[in-house]
Amino acid sequence: MKKSIITLLALLAVMTASAQQPDTLRFMNSYRQFVSYATTKPLLTKHVADSLIARQDSLRRQYRKVKPLLTNTQVEEYNRLKGRYTKKMLEYRSNRVGDGLSATGDSIANTAGRVGSAVGGFFKGLFNK
Repeated sequence: MKKSIITLLALLAVMTASAQQPDTLRFMNSYRQFVSYATTKPLLTKHVADSLIARQDSLRRQYRKVKPLLTNTQVEEYNRLKGRYTKKMLEYRSNRVGDGLSATGDSIANTAGRVGSAVGGFFKGLFNK
């Protein structure tokens, strides 16, 4: 009786571990595909970047659930992949900031030219007849 209970518990533990393994493999495959897709896009638009951020949030929640089941190698791979994704998103954000600064600089230059013309015209009008 005791041996059969121990055998049943051992079998149950093996079945539980094997049943959970596909979840970790499925998660890792999903994350690999996600990062591959994100990093191979040559230019991200705001719409695509927003959808990538939403997908990353979803995958992060899944990661927190499966993390205890992952091996050290899988955790290391996840972090490496997360680093590649983060690098791509930082490139996207820096490009947006650079474009914004360039547009702001152009706008300031145009405004300064217009203000200079307006002020110059005002003073010319003031001191000339």
